[in-house]
Amino acid sequence: MISRYHSVFFKLHAFFLIALVVLVLLFNTALGEQKHQKFRLLTHRSMELSQTLEMLKNHSCENQTRELSRAGFQEISHLKSNAKQINLPTPMEQKLQSNQLHVQIYQDSQGIIYALMRNHCTMLYRDTVEGNTYYFVWLLFFTLFGGLVSMYLLLWSNLRPLKSLYQQIQHYGAGEEILNIPNNGKDEIALISNALHDALHRQNALKKSRELFLRNIMHELKTPITKGKLIVELQEPNSNTTLLGKLFSRMEHLIHQMAQIEKMHAFALKPQAVKLKTLLNLAMDNLLLEDENIHLCGGDEIVRVDPVLFTSALQNLIDNAYRHASTFPIVITYSSEKICIQNSGEPLKRPVEEALQAFVTERGEGGLGLGLYIAQSVCELHNFHLNYTYENGNHTFCIEF
Repeated sequence: MISRYHSVFFKLHAFFLIALVVLVLLFNTALGEQKHQKFRLLTHRSMELSQTLEMLKNHSCENQTRELSRAGFQEISHLKSNAKQINLPTPMEQKLQSNQLHVQIYQDSQGIIYALMRNHCTMLYRDTVEGNTYYFVWLLFFTLFGGLVSMYLLLWSNLRPLKSLYQQIQHYGAGEEILNIPNNGKDEIALISNALHDALHRQNALKKSRELFLRNIMHELKTPITKGKLIVELQEPNSNTTLLGKLFSRMEHLIHQMAQIEKMHAFALKPQAVKLKTLLNLAMDNLLLEDENIHLCGGDEIVRVDPVLFTSALQNLIDNAYRHASTFPIVITYSSEKICIQNSGEPLKRPVEEALQAFVTERGEGGLGLGLYIAQSVCELHNFHLNYTYENGNHTFCIEF
């Protein structure tokens, strides 16, 4: 399972959030800078108005209006209800006031307004040079924000098939069939997805061909073996018929174990909650072992396993212990954590790693070398651990859940 912090989607989300935070911080900084710039412009225009008023202090209101219009101050009839007065620093306020002129500054949604009051007239002028520079900052912010969100959605839509592809690979690894749905995209992920589905399609074809071949071979072999065993049973007992019977039984057992290996690798696990005691009794019944030769120690522990495959693993471990035991009974202890099968006997003649491989057996033992291999493979399919110890003349195989 992929860690959340290692996921490419987590990194994408984190990158988007970090970029969004940086964008908001830059936007706030730009707004602050715009406010300072507006104040500096207001100060500059106020000084320009002060100089113009100084030159027009002896002029009539009409001449004053005309000259101020040339300087970029347009006369208006009244103040809007949303206009708010702006207070400049004291030195600037004093500089704008003269003996006969009183100036007040207002701001509304359209910009800056100067109210000029004399004894004989009061006039309102809007500064047409000062523009609302906030629009540019907001436009830039929403442009960058829209581009960032568009890039995020584009990357997310392109990466989203990775989740579906990962789930399909998991299902295929568990032995389930997956639908071959072609990806019509043009990016690298679409190419990888289509290439993977093509490879899986070819592998499924080879797998089905192999299964059909093995099943036909095993079916064709079972028929003459069954006939041979029947003919041997009908003959008078002698050394030759006994040898033939052993050979036919050996071949039949080999086919049975090959079928177990084929099923183990060709089919998906179907785990169920079952009692360990039930699986052990079923394994012993399949081996036709006498109860006095087996000693069970455990309760009604429940494990979640594939009953057919896990019974096969237990059956092979019990059969291995029974065939190599020097004394009886064989002791089987089990709990919710592990199950152990113990038998007395001579030490192994080879390392246990070799004994767990397929077709590894000693001459004269009568085995086929597949029992322990099947048990080990079934444990690996269930993510269990098969451990072996030899102490005080006892072999112990333990399956740890």
